[in-house]
Amino acid sequence: MNRKSIIVSLLTLALMVLPACSNSENSGGPSPAEEFDQYRTEGIEPLHERSLELAEMGGHLNAMIPEPEKARDYITDEMIPHIEETQGLAEKLQDGLVNEEIKEVNQVTIDQLDLMIDSFNKQAEFLELHIPPVSDESYEEGEAVYAEIMQLQEQIDNRTTEYNAKVDDLEQKYGK
Repeated sequence: MNRKSIIVSLLTLALMVLPACSNSENSGGPSPAEEFDQYRTEGIEPLHERSLELAEMGGHLNAMIPEPEKARDYITDEMIPHIEETQGLAEKLQDGLVNEEIKEVNQVTIDQLDLMIDSFNKQAEFLELHIPPVSDESYEEGEAVYAEIMQLQEQIDNRTTEYNAKVDDLEQKYGK
């Protein structure tokens, strides 16, 4: 064999071996269907449970609305930490995900939780403005803050719609 044919043979062998190596590395991780199934049990279900807990907290908050100071404290001391903890769980999940579609769904959850934290901070601010004595100025400020809360709620609703659509797509693609 001459030198050129040896080099060509080695290059050909290298081109055949490299894709085989990269495929074996990828096959070490879960398939998209397996990862989605795992995400469903370790992500979707626990996050859903936490959202139900938050909904219960929201019902408790509604009963406190006549007492704005107490309601504000409940938001800042109980609800926001609950959402932040939930966001931490979603961020931890994000670090372990491989499939880009599943990462996108989880990122929507993280973004939605971030908006919820902003919204509850604004709600606490709104309630702060309604702790007696309430002046005309604090009432006007409250209206502006309320408008911000409504904008945040619209963004949260849009994220929820986006999340549901993405999960439905993954269900159709990888569901059992």
